[in-house]
This record gives sequence, structure tokens and C-alpha cells, in this order.
Amino acid sequence: MTQSNPQLKQSSQYRVVIAYDFGTTYSGAAYAFTHSAPTEVFDIQNWPHKAGNFYPKVPTVSVYPRSEQSVSPKRSTLSDWGHGAKKTMLKPTAAKENILFSQFKLHLDESLKHAPLENGLTPVQAVGDYLAKLHEHTLQQLSRSFANNYHPDNFRYCLTVPAVWSDKAKQMMRQAAIHAGIVAASDPPDRLTLISEPEAAALYCEETMSDQVNLKENDRFMVCDAGGGTVDLIVFQVNFTNGSKIRELKEVTKGMGESCGSVFLDKRFQKLLETKLGKVVMSKITPRDMSTMMDYFIDTVKPQFTGTDEFYLELPRSVRLEDLPPDLRSQDEDGYLDDGLLQFLGQELKEKVFDPVIDKVMLLIEQQYQQIPGGRLDSLFLVGGFGSSKYLYQRVWNEFHGTKAKQIICPSERAALAVVRGAAYFGVHPRTVVSRVSRRTYGKNTAFDFDDTKDPVSKRIVRPDGRVVCQERFSAFIQKNVEVPVDHCISKEFYVHYGHQKSIDLNLYATENDTIPRYSYDSGVHQIATIPITIPKMPNMKKNERLYYNVR
Repeated sequence: MTQSNPQLKQSSQYRVVIAYDFGTTYSGAAYAFTHSAPTEVFDIQNWPHKAGNFYPKVPTVSVYPRSEQSVSPKRSTLSDWGHGAKKTMLKPTAAKENILFSQFKLHLDESLKHAPLENGLTPVQAVGDYLAKLHEHTLQQLSRSFANNYHPDNFRYCLTVPAVWSDKAKQMMRQAAIHAGIVAASDPPDRLTLISEPEAAALYCEETMSDQVNLKENDRFMVCDAGGGTVDLIVFQVNFTNGSKIRELKEVTKGMGESCGSVFLDKRFQKLLETKLGKVVMSKITPRDMSTMMDYFIDTVKPQFTGTDEFYLELPRSVRLEDLPPDLRSQDEDGYLDDGLLQFLGQELKEKVFDPVIDKVMLLIEQQYQQIPGGRLDSLFLVGGFGSSKYLYQRVWNEFHGTKAKQIICPSERAALAVVRGAAYFGVHPRTVVSRVSRRTYGKNTAFDFDDTKDPVSKRIVRPDGRVVCQERFSAFIQKNVEVPVDHCISKEFYVHYGHQKSIDLNLYATENDTIPRYSYDSGVHQIATIPITIPKMPNMKKNERLYYNVR
């Protein structure tokens, strides 16, 4: 049964769409007006304390004052964020007085094991505090434009999330948005929408580049959104509505992703530094100097590396030549160390830093390609901050161009803003994507006829009507890898015997297993929600009579 979603019909009341791409290393914001034709997306690129940095996004870092929990149980409040946080940490005593939070988005993904955040902060609080500052600044920027003609109640929001995230992680992101004051818990659900990062990037590519790459009816394109924390992929097919010029997108494969973004290059480079300099030298490098060296890698080496380049890192003044490992000094035939420069050869950067991470990205792209029916792929887009890496583009071109994809495209303009701009476009045109492929199998627990050959005796019960059933069986609503039209409503009928209980708990489950589980407690099955339902008093119903209800 297909029906329209009444909540989405209310979207016409929203005059402005604000999109936030909360990233692991950088975050972005954009907005659009819902009643402008054609849709124009505006970027937020003026960030506090930005100085000479021309990167269009703001660092996802926060600074909190160090607090003594024994003195005050009240948690510390955010001191600064973004470029201001990095500026704060350059002060001589900053590391002793403050805590710098970075990459805390990864704490929302429960599949990654992380130590608890300092100062007793929960991931939702850390993300919510940062989003509050991002939101406050964005509203200030909007007040300088025509958006100040609209009341904030007319604003709709769209947040991006990695495709690999679980339902629990997405719910935590919603909680963080409420914590930030972006929306209230009492707001209509459609006021805040979540969109997967690769889908948002796909909408950007389809909207801004379809004419340049000549996307035609039935063409398929893959988007590889390589960001700081995750690399997400998705494949869409282009359709036209009833022969008109209005394009629609159908998801061809189940999107996939993995935590193998550019922050893992940073970690491998820092490990290489430790190997080359030794523990004694590393212990003498101040946090400020370490931050300066890492910024050199992030801003210069990472985007420019092609696989053969040599780079020279300026060592801090605190590093003395005699403290360096003897084997490093013996390699210094050209006297780079005497000039305070540490040499990195292209081959060692490939082997120790880039290839271990990019090999995972290549494997992900290959796995996504193998899901495409018939292996037909017309274009492959590389977007995101990591997606603009010259070395990644070279690897993808060598592996896929001509043999598996006709075109490999890396948008030179606004590649880092592809996700947030696509999210803003989605907020205005939520109907562009007409179908998606389910990432998981969803269902509820129920009772089926007992099977003596399969079901455990402990789950065997006799119903009031004499029916012998097995409890805690899994009843699937939608199966993994199945294409689901947008707004498609699935309805199933169940029943209880009237007069035995005043309420029931509707337990919803999900699994990423490839097969439908038999029981709701099978391995890999996770409960994602419990909805209590009160059984109304019905004078005309007799005890033990079946009372039917629909779950939609």
C-alpha cells in the first residue's frame, strides 16, 4: 500500500532550509529559500577567527576549561570552537588550562570503541555544544541576508549523517540537535530531517554537474564521499518523470561506508613521526609544536601528495640534533637535519601513511561496484575533503576508468561543500529521490505456530483459543537490500486476546544479517525501539476474543 506522508505535506510552511554537515574534522553550513526558482544554495564561508584560511568549512574542534570534578560536579561549558578553539590552544599555558576536543563525532558510532570523553562529557553533549555554536553563528550570518525577513519558526533543518551509522547513532544526532537548540523535542518530526552524506553528495552532483557530464535517462553514477572520519558510497540511476525534464533518482545499491577517512592518514603520519624521531624527542615536543607539525601534514602534504613527492617538515626549536636517533642522523647525507628539516620520501609516505588507508577506500569502491546489477556504471564522482586528494584520484582513475566507469569526476569547485549543499537542496526538494535500498532488515517480535522440529520448548505457549505458538519469533516488515519507494507504507495485522492485559509493548528490531532471522533474539538482531500501546476498554468485546490491530 502506498500513501503520501502528511508530515511532508506540511513542508510548504517552511520558507528557509538550513543544512548542517557536522564532520569529523570540518563542518559546514548552507541555506536555501524554498520558494525561489531555480533553487539557489548559499554557503556559510565567513567563520569567526578564520584569518587567512581559505578553506570554506570550519574545524570541528572545541575547547573546554579543565575542571576539578571533586570541586564542582557541574560540567564545564564550552569556551570556544572552530578556528577560535585552535587559536586558544596556541597560547603558552593553554594545554594546562584547557582540553581540546577533536574528532568527537566518532564517539557517536558505537561500533568504534573509544575511551570516555574528558570532563565527564557525553558524546551527545559534546556534539550538541558544538552544534549550538555552529547554529548560532549561522543564524547571525542569515540575519545579514534576506533571511531576516522570515521568522525562525519558518526554518527547516537538514543534518547529514554517515551511511554506515546505525539507527541508534542517528537518534543520538537528533538528540544532539535538540540539545543544541536547533529544534525542540515538541517540534513536528519533519522540521529536522536526516540525510546520508553520500546521498546528499549525489544530489549535489546531479543538480550541479548533470549537464557537464551529460547524465541521461537510465544513466548510473556512483558517489564516493570521502571525508575526515568515514568514506561513504552510493549508486543512483537517473530517471525522468513521465518523459519530462524533471529528473528523479532511484538508489541502485545499498549504500555502504567505513571509518577510513582522512583522520586515519593523520594518525598514521603521527605514528611515522614517532618512529623517525623516537620517544625521547617526541616527549619533548609541546602540544603547540605538535599541532603545528600536524597542520603542515594536513594542509600541505595530504592534499598535494601524488605518490612520488618528497616533503620537508620543519622541526621545532626544542628538538636538538644530538637527541635524534643515530640511524636518522646517519641517513642525513645532505644535511637537512642541520637546517632543522626532516625529510619524508614519497615511497615511505606511500607505504607507511597513504596506501594502508587508501587501499581500504579502493576495496569499498570495488565492493559497491560489485553490487551494481550488470556492472553498468557511467560516472564515478569523488567528493569531500579527502575526495579531493590527488593521490586518491590517481588510484581510482588507474583502477576504474574505462574498464568499470566511463568517467571519473572530482568537482574542482566546492568539492568540500558537496555534502552540505546537497543537503540544503534535499530540504527544498525532498522528492528528488524516489526510492532507496534498505540497509537493514526491520521487523517486530510476535508469535507463530510452534514447530516441534525447530523451536525451543521454553518458547512454547498455548494461547487461550488453544493455538500452540512460539514466542519471540521475528516478523519482518522490510528486508535488507530490497528497494523501497519513498513514502511507501507497509502494514501488518496482529492480534491479542482481549481481557488479559491492559497494555502491550510493540518492540521493533533491526539486523544487518543477509537473511531474515527466525527469532528476535538471534545473533546480530538489535532492539531499536519499544512503543507502549494501551489496550482500550471495549464493552462489546468478550474475554479471550481476538482484538486485531495494525502496525504500519
